[in-house]
Amino acid sequence: MVEHSQPYLFRKRGIFYFSRRVPKDLWAHYDRSKIVFSLRTKSTNAAKIKAASLASQLEEDWLTLRWRSRDTPLRRFLRDQAAEARVVSSALLMREAGSIYLSAKASTRPITFRTAVDRGIKNPTELVGDKPIDTYTRTDANLLRDSFLERGLSKGSVSRMFSTIRADINFTTRELGMSEISSFSSVYLGEDDESLKAKRPTFSTDTIRCPAPL
Repeated sequence: MVEHSQPYLFRKRGIFYFSRRVPKDLWAHYDRSKIVFSLRTKSTNAAKIKAASLASQLEEDWLTLRWRSRDTPLRRFLRDQAAEARVVSSALLMREAGSIYLSAKASTRPITFRTAVDRGIKNPTELVGDKPIDTYTRTDANLLRDSFLERGLSKGSVSRMFSTIRADINFTTRELGMSEISSFSSVYLGEDDESLKAKRPTFSTDTIRCPAPL
C-alpha cells in the first residue's frame, strides 16, 4: 500500500521513500525525471526531517545548476547564493576518518575491531550521508539513535555503536589538530532500565520489631 502524507514522502510496505520531480529545465543534468529512493526508516518524524533536509539540498543544487547555466555578461555581478548558503568544510569525510582510524589501530586489534568500526561508519553514512566529520549535527545523531532503536537494538548495543563513532572522530581530530566534535556525544538513550524498576518497599522500625501473629 502506498500512502502520500507529507511533502516529497510516500510510504510503501511501512517504509518511507523520498520522491521529488526534477524541474524540466534541469532534465539535461539528470538521467531521469524523478528522484525516488528509500529513506530506510518507518519513523514518521525521522522521515520528515530527512525529507526536509534532502529537499533543501536539492534546492541548493538546482540553484547552482541554474546559475552556472546562465550565459550573460551580468553574471559576474551576481552572488552565488547556493554557495553562500552551503556550509563549507575542509575536514575529512566520515569514511576517510574511518580509514585513518583503522590504519592506525586495526593491526594490533582482533578482527572484531575492524568489523565494529566498519559498522560504526556505515550506519551514519548510509542514513544521513558521508559528510565532513565537523558538519554532522545533533539532529543527525538523534536520527541515528532512532534508527537503531527502531531496528530493535538494545540500549547497550546503541551505546557501543556511538562509542565506536566517537572513538573514530576523536582520534581523527586529535591526529589532525582539529577542535573537538561533540555531535555524537552524550546522546540521550532513554532512562536507565534500573531506574525504571519498582523500588523494594521499605518497612518502619515498629513493623520490623512487631512479632508476626501466631
